[in-house]
Amino acid sequence: MSEPLFFQTLELTRLRRALAKVHGQVAGRHGRIEVTHDGCDDVCVILSKAELESLERALEILTETAEYKAMCDTLTQVAAACGVVGAAECEA
Repeated sequence: MSEPLFFQTLELTRLRRALAKVHGQVAGRHGRIEVTHDGCDDVCVILSKAELESLERALEILTETAEYKAMCDTLTQVAAACGVVGAAECEA
């Protein structure tokens, strides 16, 4: 059985010093690390390729469901009723 996912937050300067270790942790455990930077509100996330591929596959599965398609139809109708110019339709 694989180890549980881990989540961590690192400031950019600390990440620079620990990048090799971080790579091993993320790739080996399929975890995530939030990267922050002093004086900046933006945050990015480092995650394993395996976790990214799992998330992408989950989205593919979701978009194939009838519930997703119905939600897209409803949103398109609401946008049109509100007069949103160029209301995009979800891809079927």
